[in-house]
Amino acid sequence: MKLRTVLNELACTDWRAGKEKLLDEDVLLTPEYDTSVPPEACLVRMCRFSEFQEGTAKPGPSHIMLVLAGPEIPAGARVAGDFVLVAARASYDDFRAAFLDLPAKAAVLELRRDRMFEAFLASYDLPQFAKRSSAVLGNPVIITNADMRLLGTAGDFPEDAPDVQQVLSQGYATEEVNTALEDDGMIDSVRHARHSVMSNVVRYGRRWVTSIIHYHHLEMGRYDVMEKDRPITGFDLELIDYAGQLAGVMIDRLGAAGERVGSGSSVLRDLVEGSFVNVQTMRAQVLLTSLPLDVSYVLLVVTGQRNADKDYHARVGTMCARALRNSLWCARENCLVVLAPIGKNETAGYDDYARAQRRLTSNKALMTTLANNELSLFVSEPFGDLLMCPGRLREATDLEKAIREPEPGRAYYYWEHRFAALASSAGAPDRLEMLLDKRVVAMADYDREHGTAYLQTAIMSVRFPGSPADAAAALNVHRNTYFYRMNKVRELFFIDLKDGDDRLALSFSASIMEGMEK
Repeated sequence: MKLRTVLNELACTDWRAGKEKLLDEDVLLTPEYDTSVPPEACLVRMCRFSEFQEGTAKPGPSHIMLVLAGPEIPAGARVAGDFVLVAARASYDDFRAAFLDLPAKAAVLELRRDRMFEAFLASYDLPQFAKRSSAVLGNPVIITNADMRLLGTAGDFPEDAPDVQQVLSQGYATEEVNTALEDDGMIDSVRHARHSVMSNVVRYGRRWVTSIIHYHHLEMGRYDVMEKDRPITGFDLELIDYAGQLAGVMIDRLGAAGERVGSGSSVLRDLVEGSFVNVQTMRAQVLLTSLPLDVSYVLLVVTGQRNADKDYHARVGTMCARALRNSLWCARENCLVVLAPIGKNETAGYDDYARAQRRLTSNKALMTTLANNELSLFVSEPFGDLLMCPGRLREATDLEKAIREPEPGRAYYYWEHRFAALASSAGAPDRLEMLLDKRVVAMADYDREHGTAYLQTAIMSVRFPGSPADAAAALNVHRNTYFYRMNKVRELFFIDLKDGDDRLALSFSASIMEGMEK
């Protein structure tokens, strides 16, 4: 166990270490007569304050010497080396008796650590680990990530604790809860101590232990335990730290750490998965991000290397975040997803298409990032309601599938490739076939069999309405040839391009067929 756990378990009210790192040492507690300990083990011994003052107490190699100074540590007392001055209300004999009882308790702690590790090995996600680790600790547990998103919870939380119930119902720790923890200094204390700390503030009749989860020297989230079903001891604090370390491994493995530590926005992940329980919760969490509310947005899918993993897309995400201000991103298995604001509509009509295209293509940092890293960008339809994110993600991914060989460094817009995306997303061939006017299909088949160009002529007639000369010039044929073909279109395929419905059927079917070819 750690020396800090020893001091907590001995009910020390204060301590002063010769070296701060001593508190994090894993120490071995054995009877003083036991000499069969490995030479590299860090042993803890005790002495009286008088022996410390006289200089007769000397720690051996790899020893830490606890010095009981009394109820308080004298103000002028100095300590150095492997000595730790401690203050406790117990007498020296009672304190020593409690110290000699610790080896048996340490064996229980080691057993519970083994159980916690088994809980980790048996858990395939964080909700399951929360449930299993809560059973080991004997108290309710809440696991959140760096974006304050709820990753796992277990245990019976009291209904008369509204802050807890709000977190459980909304799936996020609210700003009010975070502010309360910041105001009472709890979070700062844990960050400074780098280990779990029990709150001195009793909320709704109960105390909490807060442990900040660190992994790879990054703050990944929090592992919080409510003191409800059994008292939390010094041994529990060390066990909670250990559980937090294991949770950090799982958070990193599952990519659930959140945008603040470079793993993508939990808010965006919930938006595209439709996980928010209500609009109020969604708006409250978006307010905690840099994304503006009540504007128009586009959802972007970024792809690059084939068969790339989440780590690759997370690195791409950090690059795109630098280029696209106030955006959110999250890495998926096969792409990067970015939610980018494009501002409000500036006209009485609809300028979102033009504004989105202008903002993205004029963003030199973004376009340079795409070109230099051989990335392609697929842009959804603009939208104003963030609850539409799941559908807009489907649009962008359908567009990505429709463009079979995208050019690196290029942006593709759904509204420019709508029919290709529609053809790609139609699914089974019979559903796609339902969209096509069979007269237009017959015209395309006839052209392939006979080497004619009736379909292309009909398309130019729609593209240049009322201007036969321009249509003939686009086809590079004489006006008479153009008129001859138009008569054949009417005779052979029963399509009258002077009729508005026939013109619409031709344009739509031809666009779908062109999308199928793409």
